[in-house]
Amino acid sequence: MPMFDIITIGSATEDVFVNIDETQLISFEDADHRTDYLALSYGAKISVDSTILDTGGGGVNTAATFAKMGLKTAAFSNIGRDLTGKRVIEDLEQRGVDTSLLIQCADHPTGISVILTGFTGDRTILVSHGAANYLQDEDIPRDEIAQANWIYIASLHGESGTMFDELATFAGAQGVQVAINPGSTQLDQGIEGLGETLKQATVMFLNQAEAYQLTGVEPLRGPSDERQMLRMLYQAGCQNVVMTVGAAGSWGYDGRSFYTIPAYPTEVVSTVGAGDAFAAACVVGLHKGLQLNEAMRIGAANAASVVSQFGAKEGILSWQEAQDFMKARLDSSHQYQQYQDDLRNH
Repeated sequence: MPMFDIITIGSATEDVFVNIDETQLISFEDADHRTDYLALSYGAKISVDSTILDTGGGGVNTAATFAKMGLKTAAFSNIGRDLTGKRVIEDLEQRGVDTSLLIQCADHPTGISVILTGFTGDRTILVSHGAANYLQDEDIPRDEIAQANWIYIASLHGESGTMFDELATFAGAQGVQVAINPGSTQLDQGIEGLGETLKQATVMFLNQAEAYQLTGVEPLRGPSDERQMLRMLYQAGCQNVVMTVGAAGSWGYDGRSFYTIPAYPTEVVSTVGAGDAFAAACVVGLHKGLQLNEAMRIGAANAASVVSQFGAKEGILSWQEAQDFMKARLDSSHQYQQYQDDLRNH
């Protein structure tokens, strides 16, 4: 028996959520690109509509979904020896996540993010990764990783970023399933620079802008560039590639078929944590033996629930809750019965 179903590797932070309706959205658009800016009146004192203090980061948010959906989960990250780090540990333990692999650093504080949410529900994040940037090779829990079913590697930055390839390569050599969600440090390497990691990936998650950055493909009207990017990443070694496209849903490719999975309609309160919720629930689906497209639907359900509430983890669903969420939105009982038959066959 493995010690853990999955080990998450990524940042662990304290998050300060600030909801401000008194914002403006400024957009610049040409034939191929649109860039949006969240604007506040310069020099003004602006009323805040609501605030939440919570824990977060890619390693913490995904661990919360894995544990809620029933996987035996551990989190590996670097936190400070401070009150913020203590709160991270307490929150993870309350959610059923094993914290024995967390490193507590005396030289750096626990990271912190300030998350600004405007009237659209989209967010702008000010982040200091803190201690999470300073993982060292000797910190890697190789024995525990070698005995796990999966590892999930979220974006790593600073000195920790240099270990992204090492973690994936080591886990892959041990026969461990590897899920990756590369960040800017990894994307800057391009497909060739990230080649060994991609060859280890059971599944890779990235958003559309990140896919363009990593592959170098030029944006075009129509779906040809999306298919090209997914195919390129699959050919680079990823067994399954999933690209999220915001409110439009997600694309996936498993070497056999391209999948487009729409997002579930919901009232968006905040998009914070949507990507983590989607990716983690999708991995749970793959862990349970679902085909990629059905696993992506589980991810879409979890993400829709998360964005309907304020905070990155408030709306996380259990496995049964995700099934109920999907059942309520299927067009007919026949479709749901077919879906249940598919689940039993896996």
